[in-house]
Amino acid sequence: MLSTTSSEPFLDYLRQRLQLDDHCVPDPGEWADAGNTIGMLALRMNLLTVEQIDQILDIQENAGHSKLFGELAAELGFLNQEQVDRLLAIQRLNRQLEQGARLVLAGRIDLRTLMRHLEEFVNRD
Repeated sequence: MLSTTSSEPFLDYLRQRLQLDDHCVPDPGEWADAGNTIGMLALRMNLLTVEQIDQILDIQENAGHSKLFGELAAELGFLNQEQVDRLLAIQRLNRQLEQGARLVLAGRIDLRTLMRHLEEFVNRD
């Protein structure tokens, strides 16, 4: 399945740089962001335990909490704000890499070119 629209800045950047039409960009699919939540990233980085993640999710679910996962993790003292900010940056990078990886797998770009464009995108003003 192919995508017809984009709301992702890095994908828009690649479209412009590589002069890609919408029909050239593969659809992310339903599992595209699986495992890229702040909680899963923090678990993999050994910053949170499963029990702490469950506690945060319970608060969000049972209390009808409108706060984001990272906000609650910081409020509960499980993470500090610097850790939350870094996890969010890693989450963005993971999404950007996955968007580029779809283009690599589709044969629209090679890995070296992807990495060059990702560096340019991240370091732009």
